[in-house]
Amino acid sequence: MDQMNRNSYYLLKGKRIILITFFLSIIIHIGVIIVLQGIFPFTILRAELRTYKVDLIRPPMKEIKKSSKEKDPAISQIHSEMPMDIKEATISLDTRDPTYHPYTKVIKEKILNYWIYPLSAQQNFIQGDLLIVFRLGRDGNLIDSNIDRSSGHKILDTHALKAIRLATPFPPFPENITVQFLNIKASFAYQLTFE
Repeated sequence: MDQMNRNSYYLLKGKRIILITFFLSIIIHIGVIIVLQGIFPFTILRAELRTYKVDLIRPPMKEIKKSSKEKDPAISQIHSEMPMDIKEATISLDTRDPTYHPYTKVIKEKILNYWIYPLSAQQNFIQGDLLIVFRLGRDGNLIDSNIDRSSGHKILDTHALKAIRLATPFPPFPENITVQFLNIKASFAYQLTFE
């Protein structure tokens, strides 16, 4: 009798293990299918994408002209200030163009107040010429400055850029300069004079 109870116990326990293993297998397989669905999408399980065709038809030119005339404001309603060009100009700091010369003269004077020949460069007989292009907005503020042609000596390049930065802000553009931005090319020459 004891043997029979033991056998039925093991049989029952074996069935439970099989059922648990079966359900675990199903859960693992479902998990694998879900993961693989993201990597290798099955088109059977996904809804088909619908595509729609839309034809754009332009109305006849007569209708376009007629509707644009109706939408344009009368000339008296248009703002009467001078239109602002969204352009830029590139000029030299030494320009003789009468439009820019008075303004660049002021800029040059401000830069010269801060431009120095570094003492260590003088003592080491370092000389060179460089070209810097700097960009100003209408308000005279410095937007950007870059070395276009280096002197070959970092100390000279750095001091020339520093002079431009220290001289800012510059005066706002006068009314006759109608561009939004000015790119100004400034050349700096560091030359030692021997007596």
